[in-house]
Amino acid sequence: MLIELKDVNKTYNNGQPLHVLKGINLSIDKGEFVSIMGASGSGKSTLLNILGILDNYDTGEYYIDGRLIKGLTEKQAAEYRNRLIGFIFQSFNLIGFKTAVENVELPLFYQGVSRHKRHELAMQYLDRLGLADWAGHYPNEMSGGQKQRVAIARALITGPKILLADEPTGALDSKTSEEVMQLLSRLNREEGVTIIVVTHESGVANCTDKIVHIKDGIIGRIEDNREHNASAFGTATIMK
Repeated sequence: MLIELKDVNKTYNNGQPLHVLKGINLSIDKGEFVSIMGASGSGKSTLLNILGILDNYDTGEYYIDGRLIKGLTEKQAAEYRNRLIGFIFQSFNLIGFKTAVENVELPLFYQGVSRHKRHELAMQYLDRLGLADWAGHYPNEMSGGQKQRVAIARALITGPKILLADEPTGALDSKTSEEVMQLLSRLNREEGVTIIVVTHESGVANCTDKIVHIKDGIIGRIEDNREHNASAFGTATIMK
């Protein structure tokens, strides 16, 4: 089991206590393509932050690859994130004054990889995602779909065990959203990358193989979507 959460609880104390996650139990195997779906305020963003080691939980247990993730210092958490997890965000989070290739290189810079090696790897990843010709362009010179592909290349370059995508199609039109989800599906199928997509859009969730429904901090049903996905993928339109 790659990811395992056991009875995870999270409460925010901003004046009045807000119990956001209420006994979350969730298991995700290596190589799964999973969506966590819920409305605004359902707890999905908090769950994503815990999965990404961006936030602590109060009680329960969270394991990655059998390793308990709890009580880490900020330095330890950053090391785990850089080694284990790649992030894709709705707003791309690219650095505007850096070119596409420089943005992709950045995680390797923090790992102390030499300039030549990180540039070589970044170009390989951009080429895989069809963006080699855009390597020297800045984010404001690219479309939303191109920026998201740069962000995906940046997330993949460290060879993470887990790819976390937070509303990855939220800033994209329907056609580009479908292209991005097809790309993520291909990465999952061909390279075995474990991908977890957090979304409120049923069209996005339907591109994944397992849909985890969360409401009011509680996981409801977990839907096996593999049969539907196999027959419908590539023909379904992602509704915005």
